[in-house]
Amino acid sequence: MVILSDLLLFFTTALVLSITILSIVLRVRVDDSFTGSFLLVLTPLSLQMCLTLLSTYLGRTLSTAHLTSFPYQVYVLGVTIISVLLTTTILLTMSRYLIKLLPATEAQKRLGNRLLTIFITLFFLISLWVIIAMSNGDWLQAFTNTMHYHFFSGSMFLVIHGIIALFYIKKATTYEEERLLKGISATFLPLLILFPLDLIFFRQSNFKLVYLSFAILSAYLYYFISRRYILTYEQAEVVNAQIINEYGISEREAEIISLLVEGLSNQQIAKQLYISPNTVKTHIKNIYAKVGVNNRLQLFSLLKK
Repeated sequence: MVILSDLLLFFTTALVLSITILSIVLRVRVDDSFTGSFLLVLTPLSLQMCLTLLSTYLGRTLSTAHLTSFPYQVYVLGVTIISVLLTTTILLTMSRYLIKLLPATEAQKRLGNRLLTIFITLFFLISLWVIIAMSNGDWLQAFTNTMHYHFFSGSMFLVIHGIIALFYIKKATTYEEERLLKGISATFLPLLILFPLDLIFFRQSNFKLVYLSFAILSAYLYYFISRRYILTYEQAEVVNAQIINEYGISEREAEIISLLVEGLSNQQIAKQLYISPNTVKTHIKNIYAKVGVNNRLQLFSLLKK
């Protein structure tokens, strides 16, 4: 079980860190809102996972004398505080990111952000108080409790995000919002199953199955990034008129296909054609149905042929 938990911890950390680095590269190259939002979520998550991996490694390799030394006591005190801060930051940035995606008014979003900030601040203060109270001044015990339980327990708060995202998927106004809300839902709803499994099999381990949800989030963000920034850039240069005629594409649908080929988002197409994003979304779904594809990449591949 120890070897399995170590391998899973390494795999999860490597995956989260690699997607974070990819987002940093894209942020430098394209500098858009998506990459900025991804980094606000991924950066504290990567730091938390790396901190957990480092602490696990040191706990396995250092001698008893080193583990009881004053420098190590200072280290565990710092790691305890930093870990609590990172967990709180992850909850806050993930909550703000979800609110940003929701099709709500600006006033509703501001209210939601304020309430969440108050709630998560209370979570931070209560966490510090509980960890200190449980340790009775033993910082090594506080460190152990933090590594084993705090991030693990705090992650369960994100189940609420999965439920909210699932509820709002059909109300999304753009293709990107819909895909990202589906990703959040697919990421955090499995926590309902993973949490009790952790209590049974990984209770005393730094790694928790709950962390696999963050690996799923990273994989989903990579999928979104590959479609938006990598694969969709290899687009057809012109719309094949023969395909337009063959599949019974209407004039408006052909116009939308041309804009898709240019790399415009649903929101940008809606502004250019003076129609609503939902109308654009409906047209795109009709286009997919007519030509027998499921996404833009398949559409672009068909147009090339």
